[in-house]
Amino acid sequence: MLFGPASDPASLEFLRPIRELICQEGYAVVNDTDSEHRQEVCYSVGLTDKGLPELIAGMEDFTEFPQGSPGMLHHLARMLLARGGSYGEGDIFEFHGQWVRLVPETLYKAQCDVNLGLYGPKFSLLQVAPCSPNPTERKKVQPVCLN
Repeated sequence: MLFGPASDPASLEFLRPIRELICQEGYAVVNDTDSEHRQEVCYSVGLTDKGLPELIAGMEDFTEFPQGSPGMLHHLARMLLARGGSYGEGDIFEFHGQWVRLVPETLYKAQCDVNLGLYGPKFSLLQVAPCSPNPTERKKVQPVCLN
């Protein structure tokens, strides 16, 4: 599937329910992990059809959010689509007390098998990263002291 879009019968059958969900909801969220199970992520599928970047988040990044990272991605995708789908790199959003920043992501693009199966490499990916409540200000930090 890495060089999609997928065309073999098994892949098409695997993608069929996801395509149906995209038709119903406008997008889907997929949970995935790398082959060694070192990194678990969730990502959006279907936003590419609207000319928008797909979104990805680490499962450990939003454990405090209701239903974790998948719940946060669902909520964020709905909110962004309701606002007309205008978002991009560096944008900052707040919902339910959680601040997030959209940052470029390329490392996990090869892990997004469903997007690769649907679009091949022709999709862009933004990571949803947690950020501070006032993301325009840097937090004051103590200098590192080297002995």
